[in-house]
This record gives sequence, structure tokens and C-alpha cells, in this order.
Amino acid sequence: MDFEFLVQLLFSGGLIVAFYNNYAQIRLQNEIKLTEINENKFRSILIYMDIVLDPDHIVHSSERDNPELGRIDKNNKDEIRTFYKMKIKVYKANIYLYCDDDIIYAIDIFLDNPTEDNYLNVAKLMKNNLWHKEKKYFKNKMKNFFKF
Repeated sequence: MDFEFLVQLLFSGGLIVAFYNNYAQIRLQNEIKLTEINENKFRSILIYMDIVLDPDHIVHSSERDNPELGRIDKNNKDEIRTFYKMKIKVYKANIYLYCDDDIIYAIDIFLDNPTEDNYLNVAKLMKNNLWHKEKKYFKNKMKNFFKF
């Protein structure tokens, strides 16, 4: 082995490590962005569900300033519940893109029977979806990245 070969070997090894680090960093940034988006959507759904459970909680949320509420009677609890159930259904239509089926099913159960137990079940499933899911896709991509 001569000096030139060793320099080429080190250079090519450095390139491979640099490509891997760049790829891993981009994937990590994308996962962080997706988690933040999901967390914000889940937080909104949970606020709406809390208002469905107890419409008086609207006073304690940022929803009290919602201009859409001008269309309904804020003293009529049934109207408030109906309004927020519709908002949950709209959000549910969007979460088909990024959620587990268990969460969608749990939200359906809550909409049919809004109880605190059903609310807590949805919240637990959302927490698991955000923080306890395996990164299988990322692991498989890394395995395939090093196959030649």
C-alpha cells in the first residue's frame, strides 16, 4: 500500500460518512417538523373535545376569540357542542393522512358518546402516536442504504 492509496481510501470513507450524516440529518429534521405539525393538530382536537365535554371551558381556551363563534348562541350549550363536533369531524377528515386508524376510531367513539373516559382514551392514543412509535421506515432505509 502506498501513500496515494491510503489518501484515496480515507477520502472515500469520509465522503460516505458525510453522505450518511447529511441523509440522517435531513430525515431527522423532517421527522421533527412532522411531529410538531401533528402535535399542534392533536392539541386543537383535544381542546375541541374538551369544549364538547363541557362548553363552559370555552372561556378558558383561545377559542373564546374565535370569530366563527359569532354565528352561534354562546349561551346554548347544545349549539356549542354541535359546532365543535363539526370542527372535530373536519380535523378528523385531515388526520387520515398521518394518523393510526386506532385514533380515528377512538375519535368516532368520542363523537358518538362524548365522555371523559373516551376523551382520555383519544389523548393516550395521540400521545403514543407522537412519542412512542417505532421509526421502522427510517431503520429500513438505513439498512438498505449500506447494501451494495
